[in-house]
Amino acid sequence: MKGQKSLVGAVNQTRCLINFDFRLFFLLMNYQLLIESYSFGTTLSNQEIELLTVELETQIMNMNISTDLGCFQSAPSHICKGLNLRKGTLWIMCLSEILDIHNPPKIGKTKSVRVYDLLLEKGLVIG
Repeated sequence: MKGQKSLVGAVNQTRCLINFDFRLFFLLMNYQLLIESYSFGTTLSNQEIELLTVELETQIMNMNISTDLGCFQSAPSHICKGLNLRKGTLWIMCLSEILDIHNPPKIGKTKSVRVYDLLLEKGLVIG
């Protein structure tokens, strides 16, 4: 009996981890939906902010590999307007702006400035 309870517990724990991993994957794959939701006035949870932070770090790391990713495309104008950004702002800049709002740096450059500098360096924006 004791072994069966442990097995059931292990199976339940595995299911919880799989569900969490799936939700994490889903949210990371749909960061644009979170940005759009926020632009319409929805409050983001701490977990969503953490996921967006991971997404931004991933996009920055992948910038050296490829600039053909969706994050280097312009966000729709209604999202730019909702975030008080210029029409045609790139998704990655929308993401960094939201993170700056929620976690402004105490010292140094904001995420938005760091991302903009990288985009300038890669020739993806004109200064």
